[in-house]
Amino acid sequence: MTSVEEFIAARISIETLAEKIARSVGDKAIRNSKENLDEANRKLGILETMVANDVQVIVAERLSRQLAGLGTKLDAMAAKTPVKKKSSKRNTGYPSPVPSGEEFSS
Repeated sequence: MTSVEEFIAARISIETLAEKIARSVGDKAIRNSKENLDEANRKLGILETMVANDVQVIVAERLSRQLAGLGTKLDAMAAKTPVKKKSSKRNTGYPSPVPSGEEFSS
């Protein structure tokens, strides 16, 4: 059985990560947010094995819901970001083959 101090330390680290994720979502830093979310979920798995009483069960469920909500926001934000297209034109350093208007004037 783990001590209450270990449980509290784990809870605080998860809450700190959740705050970082929320700030990153506000800044639209998807990659950083996903990394923090993965770490928070890993720590939550460890925290859930430490649960020893009713209060700790409530805390674990609250953190689980909070991280699930942040994950949903991240997924929605990732779906909205446009895919960057690569330009199909290459810059060869040569002038454009398009004739100027002077050649076609009457």
